[in-house]
Amino acid sequence: MMETVEPPVTPNPNETPTAQALVNPKPSLMERLQAFITRYGMLAVAVHYAIFGLCLGVFALLIRSGFQWEGASGAAGTFAGAYAACQLIKIPRFAATFALTPLLDKLIRRLRNKGPASSDGPPPA
Repeated sequence: MMETVEPPVTPNPNETPTAQALVNPKPSLMERLQAFITRYGMLAVAVHYAIFGLCLGVFALLIRSGFQWEGASGAAGTFAGAYAACQLIKIPRFAATFALTPLLDKLIRRLRNKGPASSDGPPPA
């Protein structure tokens, strides 16, 4: 006996969306940024400025040691050239901030919860 093949079912545009589609809409980029800042706060700011300072220092050392930079930033002073180079890598710096901050938060929380009593086993009753 042969089975009948039915065509694929396409959703009707007049139907209301399912409850699952209404419950989990993807948050906007601004909502995700606000949630990130709300969760990590000053840690995120500190991580961002630490990465900026590190990049600024590295570029200043490279320019000071004779690294030839093409363009107007090469003719400017060491700090101005390093700052311009830091601005060129702004997007990767933000990406590094978003990647490293949760890892540092976990590390800090783990170190704060670790104490001499936690390694001894369960507390006496």
